[in-house]
Amino acid sequence: MKMSDNRILCFFSGLADVAMSCLLILGLLGGTLGMVSGPAAAQQASASNAITGLRLGQVDVHGQSGLRIVVEMNARPQTRLLLLDSPWRLAIDSPSTDWESRLLPAGDLARAPASGYRFGHPTPDIGRLVIELDTPAAPVRAFILQPAEDGSIGYRFVVDLIDGGPTRFAVARQALAKSRFQPEERPATPETLETPETLETPATPATISPLASVALPASRPDRALQSGPKAAPDQRPKTFIVAIDAGHGGKDPGALGKRGTREKDITLKAAKMLAEELRKSAHITPILIRDSDRFYKLRTRIKRARDKQADIFVSLHADSAPNTKARGISVFSLSDTASDKEAAYLAKRENKADLIGGPDLGGEDPVAANALLRMFQRESMNESAKLATVILSNIKDLPGGDKRGHRFAGFAVLKSPDIPSILVEMGFLSNRQDEKNLRDDSYLRGLSKRLARAISRYLENAAS
Repeated sequence: MKMSDNRILCFFSGLADVAMSCLLILGLLGGTLGMVSGPAAAQQASASNAITGLRLGQVDVHGQSGLRIVVEMNARPQTRLLLLDSPWRLAIDSPSTDWESRLLPAGDLARAPASGYRFGHPTPDIGRLVIELDTPAAPVRAFILQPAEDGSIGYRFVVDLIDGGPTRFAVARQALAKSRFQPEERPATPETLETPETLETPATPATISPLASVALPASRPDRALQSGPKAAPDQRPKTFIVAIDAGHGGKDPGALGKRGTREKDITLKAAKMLAEELRKSAHITPILIRDSDRFYKLRTRIKRARDKQADIFVSLHADSAPNTKARGISVFSLSDTASDKEAAYLAKRENKADLIGGPDLGGEDPVAANALLRMFQRESMNESAKLATVILSNIKDLPGGDKRGHRFAGFAVLKSPDIPSILVEMGFLSNRQDEKNLRDDSYLRGLSKRLARAISRYLENAAS
């Protein structure tokens, strides 16, 4: 049976025990449950939209396993997404929206990271569906599907969630709170939703079970109105993950100094020193994007950091400049507009590194095509600027120190949409004094200590 055959049925995963492995737990009732009284009740009576179904399934998001939530409505939703913490929750707000009276307004879910759901009215004119989460999963895609041509189903609001760790959750939460995201509308075709590529289907035909077979959960007050509905354990991460990217590598030597110094060697040595310093903190786990003389494309470096659920991304470089007098440390964060001609030159030079590895056959960058992640990236850029400021305040006593300051350019390696990312130019191999410093282990050790101290302070503030 296809899922489109009956829109008030649950989609189950086909495990041995169907009742314990369902993707969606909603029920049919003879009457209405969970309705609020007073003005909110009056609004419900005149609601122009209704949630008529809810389905969950596993989805692949560019190589990562995610959770797809499909909310079915009988009119086009004007939705707003919100992320809430303590505990982690996803809220979907829709004006003038009620809950279909035949469906249970609250219940448990058995598809990680979703653990439960509930519906309520935070204000009389807003219907709120809350998905309770066991982990800090944040949306990475959201869109609206148009009704089926045969009228068998109305609009569907689709959200894909990925657990990327608490920092990425925080970036998404802040971005959604500041801006109203307007999801795009797509035609309802088999390719947009109900295929094995987008919604998990067992090897055997999907097992379908009527909603009425699900046990009724115990009555409880609706908690959708509360910003902190229940006591929760401390959700701050016990350990922050810092991705350290040693620039260049393998077939790409990077810049070359007057004395034959190769940038790829300096960056790898500095990355290992920084990792060693960060390991001294009980709350930080460093990961090296490359720990040997290997070549990675820029997009792969970002993906490796995201796959490891990195909280921040630090790329280390030691470039060259047309002007041999240029020297000192620069800290860059992402911007579409370069802060100066030299910043634009360096970004253009670094972005060409991918050409050494041949053509990129990966197709269109998923981030560039995703309006939701582009919105998150603006918030991530704000956090990156904060990290750059903390670093500059900790390197004042080094040669060149903070004189070059915080700069901006379109470095491709900094384009992770939800991880604060910076690029540190540790000095210029085109300058004799900088090259001498970069070849000195004591200099690199001193820089690593200061970078580690700055990173630790930034993460402490981010968690407070």
